[in-house]
Amino acid sequence: MKHALKNSIKENMHALLECIFVDYANLLRTNYPGKTIRNAAVFVSGVPEFARLGFIELVDPRAGIRDGIPDFVVRTIKRAKHQPIWIPGPNFPANSMDIYDQIKPFMRGDEIVWRHIPTQRRNAQPACKPRQEAAIAGDQTN
Repeated sequence: MKHALKNSIKENMHALLECIFVDYANLLRTNYPGKTIRNAAVFVSGVPEFARLGFIELVDPRAGIRDGIPDFVVRTIKRAKHQPIWIPGPNFPANSMDIYDQIKPFMRGDEIVWRHIPTQRRNAQPACKPRQEAAIAGDQTN
């Protein structure tokens, strides 16, 4: 499902993040059955909060892709039709299910509010070889 707006947040989002925000919307619908909660409202309220905490980052391949992003995410960035794209950031948990323990949405009136619960676990993705070093290492084994 795509929004009618060309530059909407959802069109420029990695599929994993889109699924997480839809899950949060479903969770809010379960916890607040009398409220109308739209996926777009969860995206609009959640993206700034997730970005502030470093769980997601906005990447534009035209401006360059930083080192340390896993290769499978780099391929997704390059294949994306609309640029820039939101991807999991440096503080995104290594186990994506841990995100539900670290940040929780709730309703305050008609507004979606996010509460961050710091974790003792290591948050960052496993260290990856920068793409250039991985290519060099691959050439040396041949």
